[in-house]
Amino acid sequence: MKLSPFVCGLAAWIALAALPLRAADATVSPATAVAPPVEAPLSLDGIWAFTVDPALAAAPGVAGWDRLTVPGNWDTVNAYAQHIGAAWYRREFAVPSAWTGRRVRLNFGAVYESAEVFLNGVSLGRHDGGYLPFDFDITDRVRRDAPNVVTVRADNTFRRGAWWAWGGISRSVTLTSHHAARLVRQHVRAEPDLAARTAEIFIEYKLENAAAAPAAVRLATEVPGVGRVETAVSVPAAGTTLARARLTVPTAALRLWHFDHPELYALSTAISLAPTGPTPATHRTRFGIRRVEIKPDGLYLNGEKVRLVGFNRVHDHRAYGNTEPEHLVRLDVDLMKRYGGNFMRIMHAPSAPNLLDYLDEKGVMIFAEIPLWGEGDPNVIPDNPRTKLWLRELIERDYNHPSIIGWSPGNELVNHRPFVKSMIDYARRELDPHRLHAYVSFTGARPDYGPANDPITDSDLIFQNTYSADPGLVVSTLTAKWPGRPIFLAEFGVRQFGEPLNSRIPALDERWSTLAGFPHLIGAALWTFNDYRSDYVGSEPGQLRSWGIVDQWRQPKEAARDIARLHSPVRTLRAFGTTATLSPRRADEFPSFTLRGYHLLWEWRARNGTTLGGGVRALPDITPGTADLKFELAGQPSGPFDHLVVTLVGPTGYVAHEFATQSNSNLAPIPAPTATSAPRIIRAYPITGGFWIAYSQQPDDTAFALEYGTAPGRYTEKLTVTMKGATAVRGLVDGTTYYGRLRREPTGRAPGAWSAEFTVTPDGGRPPAAPVILGVVRSAALVAVRFTPVEKAIAYRLSWGPTAADSMLVNAAAPGPVIIKVPAAATRFTAIALNAHGDSTPSAPVSLPSLAP
Repeated sequence: MKLSPFVCGLAAWIALAALPLRAADATVSPATAVAPPVEAPLSLDGIWAFTVDPALAAAPGVAGWDRLTVPGNWDTVNAYAQHIGAAWYRREFAVPSAWTGRRVRLNFGAVYESAEVFLNGVSLGRHDGGYLPFDFDITDRVRRDAPNVVTVRADNTFRRGAWWAWGGISRSVTLTSHHAARLVRQHVRAEPDLAARTAEIFIEYKLENAAAAPAAVRLATEVPGVGRVETAVSVPAAGTTLARARLTVPTAALRLWHFDHPELYALSTAISLAPTGPTPATHRTRFGIRRVEIKPDGLYLNGEKVRLVGFNRVHDHRAYGNTEPEHLVRLDVDLMKRYGGNFMRIMHAPSAPNLLDYLDEKGVMIFAEIPLWGEGDPNVIPDNPRTKLWLRELIERDYNHPSIIGWSPGNELVNHRPFVKSMIDYARRELDPHRLHAYVSFTGARPDYGPANDPITDSDLIFQNTYSADPGLVVSTLTAKWPGRPIFLAEFGVRQFGEPLNSRIPALDERWSTLAGFPHLIGAALWTFNDYRSDYVGSEPGQLRSWGIVDQWRQPKEAARDIARLHSPVRTLRAFGTTATLSPRRADEFPSFTLRGYHLLWEWRARNGTTLGGGVRALPDITPGTADLKFELAGQPSGPFDHLVVTLVGPTGYVAHEFATQSNSNLAPIPAPTATSAPRIIRAYPITGGFWIAYSQQPDDTAFALEYGTAPGRYTEKLTVTMKGATAVRGLVDGTTYYGRLRREPTGRAPGAWSAEFTVTPDGGRPPAAPVILGVVRSAALVAVRFTPVEKAIAYRLSWGPTAADSMLVNAAAPGPVIIKVPAAATRFTAIALNAHGDSTPSAPVSLPSLAP
């Protein structure tokens, strides 16, 4: 991956605790931050006043209001965890003096689900749809010489789907300034010529002019290593216009984007008022060059047929709601890549921008979708202006992401072809004719649906959801109705299978085996990657839907190992003695694609997991159907060892397959709970100024007793907890370790037994813990370093010498083994973890013998 935004970008926000408003705070706090550079946005993130009381909202000031963090969801705060309806946010801001004479905009990344925004008591307007950005030009309404008060009325009443409708201002809020003429957006499309090994870059600019006279604008666009183009544009008075430019990528500069090789380019455009206007503003974006094609026999990426697998990931975490902090986004994508996820319709709603950025960087292909779901969705109206606006907002914002290969107008609707056809026609005609368009069906295999009334007919490929015991029969039925149309199982699953970490997906292999023998079946995406909060019918007592291979807290279940095996790009990898045998998949299996840039790593390990000896080697390109490959494994230690682990490592650094001569035994069964048994502590999770405690919940549980303190066995604080499945404890000291326990206190019965003691350390504003290097092995010029991922880290720096040149940034939260070329004299390796609050202390060093010169 090239051009990571991480280099100076460690300001990824970490969700802050919501603190009660003190009497002394009963005024709107003015914005006193140092003014940013003229073209930089002014962040309005942080603590806002908050209330659900309409009477308080109608009064000036914020006396009696709480305060919550923005971005944030009110449902992550115990007092508002079940609140459905309207809520109000309020804060002050001041316009920087450097913005005199410039236009000012108030920008919201997303507010769920509907929002009305007021400035100094006057409504600026409304926005419906809880996942996409909107803004207001406040130039003529903002006070330049006095504080301004912004109030947001958010309402989460509208909900579709089984996921939780997290309410509130869930993305960042900013003020921006610009000249009367501005660049609204730049869309970048790259078309490779695979035969000639060149590409064309097409840039479309949208410009706006708020002035009373036309504006002459000059645009200068540059792609490093490719070229520069300048464009002169006249923007009409009080109007908008489109302009276009084009660049050619020479063969020497061409790097194709692929899920295993996610190459990115940077593009910057400087806008200035011609001929001698003010200092230009620069707009930056990234893009990738790839060709995605649908043919009758399948999906082709850059001319190669690929059969891929993936997940449905619900944007949900009990501590963060759907706010998507950077460390969580990176962890989830890293884990999905570890478990073979390369293609998916990732969610029923638009994704957060930082998630899309990371998908671009790590190589995950997705369809992006607007949130229409199920029978009775009130928005299923042909040519519905509301859903057209959602599609336009989605595609306008996310057009440049190479990870997005297509758009979807909804999921699992009924009596719906006229609506879906109108949305696909609109998106193809007016928004993006260059990507794929497909609707996600669950009716295509039903006898009452077919080409005449199912919008599969209007889609570029078949996206079908199935939970059938025989998904192969579903594929056969779809093939008979729509011959010559490739199929992707957008949701593949069985049922909820449990929250405990020893849970496995029932009959998974049997269902998977029915999918053999369909060469036009592109692949499948499991429902789901993660467990998620829900009060939908059939959810578990703790407000949980347990479909995931990881739980709500991202702890892998036994099911993850089963999925890793089925999702592996090779059929088997085995070792006997000092010989390893790799068996590639056939072209008619899935996943199936050519392996380029992979490595084989082998380690003889001690019982504690540390490496005692081993080696690493680069592998040749491996195409589907290649005969078995055998490799001799050098570096066996002379002394005793516990087991041998052989690992296939992909070019993005994730484990693709792992074989161990001594596998971990299955987790022990969890005893069935009784009326008096102790609750099972699922997770004690640190947050800023507090912690979350998650626990098992029985249907008749009405309350729990929670005790905690700062010494083992000494519990000085006692709470009664009525939250379902998890509760937050706040107002604690960051960096202090707390000890606690929990028990059931059911109505009308004696209390149950106490849980085992848990420990947790609130971590607000603190750098991460140091990683532990578990092993380093060397073969010729290659070194492989394996270390433990650190909670809430977003990257690591690996070092093997005293200078900056003797180090590399590992841009991941949970990377696999790091395989690099280092000088022969490099023998001492250390690692540090990084997050938004700084660097960890270095790990203990691990040394290797130097290579002979």
